[in-house]
This record gives sequence, structure tokens and C-alpha cells, in this order.
Amino acid sequence: MALKHSDLRQAVIDSANFLVRIGAISMSHHGNFSVRVPGTDTILLTASSSFDNLKPENLALLDLDGKLIEGEINPTNAEIVHMHAIVYKERPETGAVVHTHSTYATSFAIASRALGCSYEALVRNDMAAGVPLAKYGPRGSKESVSNIADALSATKNTKAVLLENHGVLAFGADPAAAARANLIVEEAAQMAIFAEMLGGAKMIPPELLRATVNRRDEFARAGVRKA
Repeated sequence: MALKHSDLRQAVIDSANFLVRIGAISMSHHGNFSVRVPGTDTILLTASSSFDNLKPENLALLDLDGKLIEGEINPTNAEIVHMHAIVYKERPETGAVVHTHSTYATSFAIASRALGCSYEALVRNDMAAGVPLAKYGPRGSKESVSNIADALSATKNTKAVLLENHGVLAFGADPAAAARANLIVEEAAQMAIFAEMLGGAKMIPPELLRATVNRRDEFARAGVRKA
């Protein structure tokens, strides 16, 4: 019998595979991915802690209070349910959340540093405020979840949070958008680290952030040009 929400399950698998393929993930391929079932307060969450060999049946259905409704979930991923749920609660427009230990972004997290907006792609992907740092708390604990909520509350214009001493949490309208947010944060962190050798990354001036967004939107409204 076909699994419920097969299209959502496949979208998660495709997006997780994308992150593995481009290398925006740690060597272990550790991560977890969730997607909101549209019109509900339920999510499908990868039930194992690796993006290797994901299959549609490897996603469990839970509500935002962490109650398991369908499927099964291993202990490692059961720990992080509320880490995902808090993003959906704080940002109701969110359709998908991904967590990785991508190398460069996680380097900022373990250095206890937020990621400033020095890379134009952050602006163009709705992260003009950069990527805030959520203070450390044991993985998935009430303290950790509260710290994520605080970071989201303090930084409205972002699509990701760095988890101190842990990794990255990125989100978007759908799995592909969440994966792209993870990728952009990883690129920005990599370039910022390399820029340290040249005197340090320079932040985009605040008055130019809006100009960059306006230019993006102007061309988007014009649509595809054809000869």
C-alpha cells in the first residue's frame, strides 16, 4: 500500500540527497530533516540520524508536541523532535526544517560566533540579518529549545540558526528551500573563514541591504525574458 504523503516524503529525500551530493554536510552525513504536512500541526521527520540511504518509509509522523502518530523513530532522532518543532511554532510560515553539522557553519557554532551578513547570497535568500547563535544546551533539551526560540525571536530576517557547540538549523517554505538555506549558510561561513586570512569579512552596509532586496524583487517581478 502506498505511504501517506508520498510526495512530501520524496521531497525530503531529494533535498537530503542534494546536501550530501554537494557536500554541505559533515563527513558522517549526520542530519535530520522534517516537513510540515500542509494545513496541519504535524510533521514528517527522518527517523534515523544519517542522510545515507534514506527511503520514504524512514520518515515518522509526529505532532508539534512530539507525539508519535505513525511509524517509528530511533532514540537519537527522538531527542531532536522539539528542536524542529520550535521552528514551526515560532515561524508558522515554515514548511521544512533541516539540521546538519556542515563543516564551516558548525565551525562558527563551536567558536560561539554568529555569522554576519558579508555575503550577498545571504541577503538574496532572506538572511539580511545574518545567522544568529543559539546558546548551548544539551541536544534537544528544554534549555536548547528555549535558546533556539530566543535566537529566532531576536533575529527576524533569517532562515537559519547556529547551535552553539553543535551545528546548524535551517528552514524554508519547503524541503528544497530549507536545503538551499543550509547551503547558503555553509557557503557564507566558508567564505568568511577564508576572508579572515585577508583581514576579515566586511559586512554589507545596512543602507545597501534593502537596495539589494529591491533589485532582486524588481527583476523577479519582470519574469523570464525572451528574445
